[in-house]
Amino acid sequence: MKIRREFFPLGAAVVLIGSIFFIATKSLISVIFFSIILVFLLNFFRDPEREPETNSDKDLISPADGKIIIKDEVEVKGDLAEFVPELEGKKIKRIAIFMSPFDVHVNRSPVSGYVRKILRKKGGFARAFLEKSENNSRVLWHIRTEDGKDMILSQIAGAIARRISVFKKEGDFIRRGERIGIIYLGSRVDVYIPYEWEFSVSVGDKVLAGKTKIGYVR
Repeated sequence: MKIRREFFPLGAAVVLIGSIFFIATKSLISVIFFSIILVFLLNFFRDPEREPETNSDKDLISPADGKIIIKDEVEVKGDLAEFVPELEGKKIKRIAIFMSPFDVHVNRSPVSGYVRKILRKKGGFARAFLEKSENNSRVLWHIRTEDGKDMILSQIAGAIARRISVFKKEGDFIRRGERIGIIYLGSRVDVYIPYEWEFSVSVGDKVLAGKTKIGYVR
């Protein structure tokens, strides 16, 4: 199992602090406690290889592990309209994927296309499974497919670690299922697609990043 390199400084810090506690207290409880933290971090930073369950480029692949908690239609306004002005006033479709602390937290691109824009937005830190968490601190991605269709991805920080790392930059071409970033410790990913596209998942469905088909291009 591949482990993200972001684990190693945190893992080293846990080992160091745990060792200091054990030397100071001579308590096995401290060893057990910090071992549990270390195992939790190892589980969180795992990064398994994934292959899409479909080979068609017209199929959208899940950007995140987790459970579908929202599926609806929204009008592009406010922050989204500022982020992608050419979509302002249009109706688009959305799903939200809740990622628990036990899910893989590496995110992947649902489609192949160009990264037009990446924007970090400050916000609150509501629990990620609440609808109001869409206004949490987040990273917005504007991805344009090779045939000129625009989609938006929103990586939303949760209430615990409140940190998002991105692996790509504006102008990069990314392939469907390619790793684009990681959200730390419990979070949410929202996917916004053109109205003429379709989602093939429903609220309550479990999905895997880079593997599960979540929709398709008409």
